Amino acid sequence: MLDRRKLVSQILRFIIVSGIAFMIDAAVYLALTTQLEIDGSWAKRISFACVSVWGFFAHKHFTFRHRAFKASEPIRFACVYLTGWILNSFVYDTTIALDQTSKPAFLAATFAWACWNFVGQKWFVFRDPAESEAGQ
Repeated sequence: MLDRRKLVSQILRFIIVSGIAFMIDAAVYLALTTQLEIDGSWAKRISFACVSVWGFFAHKHFTFRHRAFKASEPIRFACVYLTGWILNSFVYDTTIALDQTSKPAFLAATFAWACWNFVGQKWFVFRDPAESEAGQ
C-alpha cells in the first residue's frame, strides 16, 4: 500500500529540487549568454545538460532517497527527462496556439512536465522495490 506521508514528503522534496534546478538552469544560461557571449540556443542546451546531471543525483539521493544503483538508472532518467522535455514543448505549443498568451502556456507546460517527471522518476527510474513487491 502506498504510504501517503512518504508520497507527500517526496512531492515536497521534488518541488524543492525542481526549484533549485530552475535557479541553476537560469544562472548557467545567463552566465553563458552574458559573460561568455554564447549563443542562446547553445547556452540553453548546456544549462539543460547541467541541470539534468544535477537533477539525477538530487532526485536520486534527496527526493526519493534511493541508495541502490543500477546502471540503467541514468538511461531511464534521461528517457524520462527527454520525453518530459518533448511533452513540455508540445503542451506549450498547443496551449499558446489556443490562447496566444505565453504565461498560461508556460504554466501549463511546466505543470505537465513536473507531473510527468515526478511520476516517471518515482515509478520508473527510482522505483522502490518494497513498494513494487507490496503491490503484487
